[in-house]
Amino acid sequence: MRPWSFPVSAAPVILTATYLMLRGYTVDWLLALWALVGNMLFHAAGNLISDYYDFRKGVDTNPEVGGSAITGGSMTAHEVHVFGLVMLAVASVNGLLMMLFTGWELLLYGAIGAFLAAFYPWFKFHALGDLDILFTFGIIPTLGTAYAVLPEHPSIMGPEAYMLCDALWVTLAFATVTVAVLHANNSRDAACDGNAKIRTFAMLIGARASRIVYYLEVLMPVIWVSVCLAFGRMPWLMLCFALPTLVPAIGLIKRMSTLPAPEKIATLDVSTAQYQLINTFLLTAGFIVCHFAL
Repeated sequence: MRPWSFPVSAAPVILTATYLMLRGYTVDWLLALWALVGNMLFHAAGNLISDYYDFRKGVDTNPEVGGSAITGGSMTAHEVHVFGLVMLAVASVNGLLMMLFTGWELLLYGAIGAFLAAFYPWFKFHALGDLDILFTFGIIPTLGTAYAVLPEHPSIMGPEAYMLCDALWVTLAFATVTVAVLHANNSRDAACDGNAKIRTFAMLIGARASRIVYYLEVLMPVIWVSVCLAFGRMPWLMLCFALPTLVPAIGLIKRMSTLPAPEKIATLDVSTAQYQLINTFLLTAGFIVCHFAL
């Protein structure tokens, strides 16, 4: 299930809820916790299904670099596939139960999320994986979380839709880091993916452009918080919490600069997910401090 990657599914729920609190909205924290569990269940299912189809396509065959439970020999491909489908079913049932306490539109967000998780391998193999991840771990969970945790349960087609639009301002403060996890993985595996006759975004743009894209993705939290400050969406005190993310970001950039040497970025995807954890912690702390201090 790759639990090291769970910070990327926790980030949209935690940051959306605390950002809405900062903006002065009332937040149902019990539903926020429920949404957090649900998003991580979908994430686990997506990881398992992705591993199965990677194996079927001959991707990530080296257990030492980007390998999985299948290539490592601890599980068979069939076991991973069944496990992934079971996790997807559990996540879907969890979402349906949550819908009873919110509203029918949660089904819309859940259905889109389930579709993107189930068909992620196809998107990945056709150079659309990065876009899939942006929606799956950025836009959709932000909207779904805002819908669930706000007592009004604002409809995207109703007069309260401005609440959902307000929530979207926080998305780029974390979503591009999540995309960077995939981009680091695909940049490392470009040669292996080419041999498997698939095409990822990293392969499409080449090593030089891949480095530049990754740099922008991991620097985006500071860039986007600055944009939000300029438009009055966040207080200036947030800079004190965003700027420290530059320290781990610069370390990641130095490692990515060694591309196309795959062995030097063998665990860069794991390190990028850990960076997402740091980013989430700092921004969450900032939203809470600013809410009570200002």
